[in-house]
Amino acid sequence: MIKTYLTKNLTNTCIAIILIGSVFLNFSHHNWLRKDRVISWDVKSYYAYLPATFIYKDLSLQFRKDNMAKFGDLIWPVETPTNKQAIVTTMGLSILYAPFFGIAHGYCLISEHQADGYSMPYKFTLVFSSLFYVIWGLIFLKKILQKYFDENIVAFVVTAIGIGTNLFHYYTYRAPMPHAYNFALITLFIYKTIEFYENPSKKKIFWLGLLSGLIVLIRPTNIIILILFFLWNISSFKDLKTRITYFLKDYKLILIMFLGYILIWIPQFTYWYWISGKLFYFSYGELGGKFFFLNPQIKNVLISYKKGWFVYTPIMFFACMGIFTLPKHNKGLFLPIIVFTILNIYIISSWWCWWYGGSFGQRALIDSYGLMAIPLASFLQWSKSKKITKYLSFVLIGILIIFNIFQIQQFKRQAIHYWWMNKESYWETFLKLDPTERYWEVITIPDYEKAREGIYVEIKPNRKKKEIKTNLPSKEKIITFIIDEIKNDSIEYLNIENEATSLNIEVDSLLNKTAEIKYRTYSTKDIKELIIENLVKSISDNKVLLKQVEEKAQNRNISLDSMLILDAIWLYENNKY
Repeated sequence: MIKTYLTKNLTNTCIAIILIGSVFLNFSHHNWLRKDRVISWDVKSYYAYLPATFIYKDLSLQFRKDNMAKFGDLIWPVETPTNKQAIVTTMGLSILYAPFFGIAHGYCLISEHQADGYSMPYKFTLVFSSLFYVIWGLIFLKKILQKYFDENIVAFVVTAIGIGTNLFHYYTYRAPMPHAYNFALITLFIYKTIEFYENPSKKKIFWLGLLSGLIVLIRPTNIIILILFFLWNISSFKDLKTRITYFLKDYKLILIMFLGYILIWIPQFTYWYWISGKLFYFSYGELGGKFFFLNPQIKNVLISYKKGWFVYTPIMFFACMGIFTLPKHNKGLFLPIIVFTILNIYIISSWWCWWYGGSFGQRALIDSYGLMAIPLASFLQWSKSKKITKYLSFVLIGILIIFNIFQIQQFKRQAIHYWWMNKESYWETFLKLDPTERYWEVITIPDYEKAREGIYVEIKPNRKKKEIKTNLPSKEKIITFIIDEIKNDSIEYLNIENEATSLNIEVDSLLNKTAEIKYRTYSTKDIKELIIENLVKSISDNKVLLKQVEEKAQNRNISLDSMLILDAIWLYENNKY
């Protein structure tokens, strides 16, 4: 009976396992308890609209200026032509965060937590918001694939997308970055597009307009999803001519879709006009962001060791190959998918920072995984028709799912670096969980200043690893670092307090004993990471030093967090701690 149920509901079972496993993983890393996690990097901007609007009622961000000690590094605005402070990103993600922000804020108002928009409950709900939308996206992905493929292929592909790609990293360890949300919305958009052409109506096309507007509001370059809508099920020139005639004849449908699209953008246009005097304001331009459409880094985006899509998410190579099997099985899907994929890769490759900062793999392409699941399923269906490839392809994809999970662990432990990888460093740590001594000697850093001009070169960092190893600080100093680390981990420190109370001894005594034990088990690598983390914290806590680092970050056009880490690494390598 159980076997029959699982067979009939195989995909649902896979989604349930992904959900349960992800919940356990989130609680194991509990990023919401860690400093500088969750609301960090780009999320600071995506999220800023919510506390600014609903708690401080101040989109001018004056509250930040009034309390720079608290909010200075929590919001990273840019100065507009009207000398006002603007949130860099668009507000699309804040719309999706909003229900979870509301739950956290309500809880904070009746609990001991600060209702300031940045305390633990806000981070907790943001982490799980990412998982919520991904599960939602996987459910709609299942519904899409079931229209074209059998249950075994559907279950396998949904699992492959859910845990066999870098999407997995972005709804667990790096939640709530935008990619999980875009994946869910674009998958829903595809499903609603299919529904519309099965039975067109004004209501359906209005919701498609609203949905497409929200997708673009999160990431403006995703406007190319409209290509999917207009080309869906087009397999010949005759089909295309019929589609154009259909919309010309019933042009009101396009107007209704446009109305839905614009409605979602009205708050953004209003904000931009108020903050900059322009209805369309390219805030990234203030940071030197630009596209180099005549110099797209397609090869780097696809196969480079730094961030190659096929290197760090190899399943997507088979998805791309699967596009060419579509004409045999699903003729009307070939044109929209290949046109979208080519355009998407071209646009992503043309952005000045084609590696998209610190990330695991090509994070900019994650948004399209709901679409890429279709050719991946088509590839597997094609392979089933051949005796040689029938089992080989499934086994290979299965191995790549495991390989993706392994690479995420490498990334977590810095055996894969977030932006310093190259061919030598990749093969140096291939199938190794931890970085080696040589790995730190061969990594290279991208030259950001030249990249803003469309020139891509690597800088060799000056590293003296052997000298560092023999010049560690004294045992007493390292133990002090370890004690600080324990105090920063609220759960571990609380456990020590409780244990000290039960043993009737001083907390400091047990703290020192715990630090001694950790000191004996720490490797040189662990000590290095510990010292660098504490150096970052020390610089952040020193207003004079922090101001100097802020100025350097502005001069180099990089984020404050990046500059803090680079300064801490320099201090460590030069024994200046």
